Amino acid sequence: MAWKWYVQVDESIAGPFSTDEVRGRLNAGQFHSSQLIWAPGFEGWQNLKVWVDELPNLSSNGSGDPGPQAWHYAFNGQSRGPLSRDGLIGELKNLESVGEVMVWTKGMKEWAPLFEFHDLLTELGVNKRQFPRADLSGKTVIKVGDNTMIAPLVSISEGGFGITLSTGLVAGQNVNVELQSPSFRETLHAKADVRYVSGDVVGLKFSHISQEHKGAIIQFIKQTQMRFTLKAA
Repeated sequence: MAWKWYVQVDESIAGPFSTDEVRGRLNAGQFHSSQLIWAPGFEGWQNLKVWVDELPNLSSNGSGDPGPQAWHYAFNGQSRGPLSRDGLIGELKNLESVGEVMVWTKGMKEWAPLFEFHDLLTELGVNKRQFPRADLSGKTVIKVGDNTMIAPLVSISEGGFGITLSTGLVAGQNVNVELQSPSFRETLHAKADVRYVSGDVVGLKFSHISQEHKGAIIQFIKQTQMRFTLKAA
């Protein structure tokens, strides 16, 4: 599987491109050497001039994926990894408490609390009352510069939300979002940071959201928890 490259163009991210496509656009003047380029599994963004110099050292058939051993977690001052996703879930299930667990995977700039990973919490079967969050139907409209993407919503918490999207976003991006769901009376507008991308699951953390819209999310989660508690009883 060939590398899948993303290039920062002004305030947006373009791609994915093959290696030959990037070289062709660079030679045609569509890209310039000071722009930044990155691919999943590649260590950090770098400018295209450095990328061209390092091309001979890259495998032409290199994988554009982080690979199966891409997960790490930290607990009680110790870290474990790299682990496959299934391996990560297996080890976390053996912990007495996951409240203080931090998680990192390739593409993330820094470690993040486990409660930001909505899909992992679902797989772990973590009590929703311990980490207030709720499943959410609807869609999100994501705007990055002139590019617009639409993705199904999966879950939401006071701090962020999860979506399903296979391409187009990379960890570290700051994006404008609109959350559209029948669970809310109006469209919620916010800015969010892409925290992680794992397969077709993307986790985002709110970087700016109005108190009114944040309150709507908190109220929705409380109502969901109440239904969850009544059903469990």
